[in-house]
Amino acid sequence: MTASHAQSICIVGLGLMGGSFALALRARGYRGRLIGVARSQATCHKALDRGIVDAAATDLGLAGDADVVMLCTPVRLLVAQLGQLGELCKPGAIITDMGSTKTEIVRAMDALPDHLRAVGSHPMCGKETSGLDAAEATLYEGATWILTRTQRTDEASLAVVRALAEAVGAVPREISVEQHDALLAFASHLPYAVALALVSATDQFALNHPEVWSLMAGGFRDTSRVAASDVTMWLDILLTNADAIAGAIRDFQFSLDQLVALIERRDEAGLRAFVSATAAARRAHFVKETNPATNQLP
Repeated sequence: MTASHAQSICIVGLGLMGGSFALALRARGYRGRLIGVARSQATCHKALDRGIVDAAATDLGLAGDADVVMLCTPVRLLVAQLGQLGELCKPGAIITDMGSTKTEIVRAMDALPDHLRAVGSHPMCGKETSGLDAAEATLYEGATWILTRTQRTDEASLAVVRALAEAVGAVPREISVEQHDALLAFASHLPYAVALALVSATDQFALNHPEVWSLMAGGFRDTSRVAASDVTMWLDILLTNADAIAGAIRDFQFSLDQLVALIERRDEAGLRAFVSATAAARRAHFVKETNPATNQLP
């Protein structure tokens, strides 16, 4: 089973992720029909004018004839759309997604009618910019693409979604829904929370010292980059993986407290040990740096 077995794919959400998915499929030779569903008519017209999709509308009903439906919207909207697709999609259709959390999405997929198939998925890539204008055909190249089974997953549907991930240059990896949300709390969601806190604290400091913004070095820009990402997308992530993210933040706060204590005591030996161990861990796990546009994402 390959991606070519999907003669028509409906991409719901023609922003960065959905637009890039369509562009990547086209660039890599997909010959089937691409259908787009977008929030605005303006986006639909732009996607059609650029040849990104063959048909586009703001009506989710357009997904009714597709072999595969790829949901690329914020998580809570995505869950609501799953409820609608149960009555819209043709028997045997495969529904998958790009949601950054999986518990609520998989629960909604499990509730789909028996005549539909569904696979949870999450490509680990993206940028801090959003919208169709930010889309690029190379976004998924080399990125990990997580696959999560649901009660509506069979081997054939899993193979199709795996093949679609490979067709856009990604590297599929199957994990459970529980693993996904626990691991992503550290791998993706905590970095965003840290970036938020960093920018917020600096912004407060800048109320009395505005010149600080003109002195920012590359480290601040790199660390804070994701704080500029799409607000709606991240609100959904924070609220649908709240317990795991809160736990990750508490663990991070514990490490910060350790660091604060060492600094306040001017404990040079302790600081050296802390910094050396952390630097070694960073080097051990990131021997070869990746493209910053695809390294840290929701």
